[in-house]
Amino acid sequence: MAMRRILLLLILISGGALFAQAPAQQQIYRWKDSKGKLYITTTPPPPGALVLSMPPEQNTKAHDSAKSLPNLGPVKLSAPPNQALSETQRGFWQTLAQNLGEARAKGDRTALETTSDSIFTDSFWGNGLWVLTALPAASFLLLVLLGWLLATGLKGAMKGLTMVFFVGLGLVLADLALIQFVFKSQAQRLSGNLALLQLNLGGGKTLSPNHKEELEARVKALEAGTGFTSAPWKFPTEARALKSALREMVVDP
Repeated sequence: MAMRRILLLLILISGGALFAQAPAQQQIYRWKDSKGKLYITTTPPPPGALVLSMPPEQNTKAHDSAKSLPNLGPVKLSAPPNQALSETQRGFWQTLAQNLGEARAKGDRTALETTSDSIFTDSFWGNGLWVLTALPAASFLLLVLLGWLLATGLKGAMKGLTMVFFVGLGLVLADLALIQFVFKSQAQRLSGNLALLQLNLGGGKTLSPNHKEELEARVKALEAGTGFTSAPWKFPTEARALKSALREMVVDP
């Protein structure tokens, strides 16, 4: 009976993480870290960060949603024809395009780079995606606990072999959960954000053909890291390479 209760609790924790991934409302935060770098995120700034402008109050009434957007000046937002944007997304991208245009006019390379980094922060951890990181850990712990419960009734070598088997199985299941629920969600969100970024580089800039080709190749390499046969470190490695390359593209399209 105790075993069933423990397993049920772990399953409920894992399932709860799935339902928590998409909050109904989001806010947009503009803040600087201790080094003065500017960030635009849909996740709250860390303790000690300097908040530059508080997000507008979110109104649950549909006819007031337009009033919740900050006053961003004359910025014309562009989006791919097949990509519909919510009011929150429009606010985020209008803010980002405004910052890119101002930084480009001032020749502020640091501001351009940190605004580019904001794309990754929003893509990887915005919209509640950080919650999904609990799933691989929960999967691993579930298998290890199951192995421990089964091994308690065994003796000698069989006890050790049982634990080794379930620990290995837990690692495999955790890797699959990491790829399926975390990496794939992040890659999909990042791909959509990069499509928007190419149309909103600020200052009337657009990516050169060479940069477009490089960006497409790097995105494909990143998506290849979400395959079931991919090593768990392939996706983070490709993400770091893409983040570094994108900085240069944003600075000099």
